[in-house]
Amino acid sequence: MRRAVKWIVFLTVSLLAASAVIIGLGAVLARVSPVRTPAATRVVSAGPTIERVRELSALTTLRVDVADAFVTELRGRTGGTTAVLVVRGEVVIGVDLAGARFGSLDREGRSAVLLLPQPRVQFARLDHERTKLVGIWPGGLWTIVPGGRDADAAAVNAGYREAQRAVAAAADDPELAGRARRQAQVVLRAFFAALGWDVQVRWEDETRTPGM
Repeated sequence: MRRAVKWIVFLTVSLLAASAVIIGLGAVLARVSPVRTPAATRVVSAGPTIERVRELSALTTLRVDVADAFVTELRGRTGGTTAVLVVRGEVVIGVDLAGARFGSLDREGRSAVLLLPQPRVQFARLDHERTKLVGIWPGGLWTIVPGGRDADAAAVNAGYREAQRAVAAAADDPELAGRARRQAQVVLRAFFAALGWDVQVRWEDETRTPGM
């Protein structure tokens, strides 16, 4: 009988101890933050913007080197002077990307139509440092009469004026405007293709009335 009582007391104490351990573990686990699996990050492209287009202004600018040779002759009754110049100049044609706008924008299809103003000549200048005077050759009595140096200077100045006009005329070549359009299209399409967008470039009509 005493032995049975001892077993009952032993079992009771064991159960109480086990309960205390379970309760203690529960309290500890309640204070520990559960491990959470981080949610997958989804990056959504904002798509092409006019600000991004304007950042490409330098890449859409066409620079053309102009090189030519000019012979200038100054003639009088008793002689003349011939001056030869090797002319170097630069023409820069660019697209004013400040005037760019989207004609259409499909974010789901990731496609857009970009409208650009026509290329314009930004400047056409004679490079005086690289333009060289090859030589001056007086003829007739101008080789000996006083004042021949003035004639030489006049011939050289006339050559420089003609050279400047030639560089300006080169800037008006329609082929250069076509090259500027092709360069802008290649740069812009490649840029947006790298972002996963198909952007078509269209050119504004030069005769379009402003504000329409």
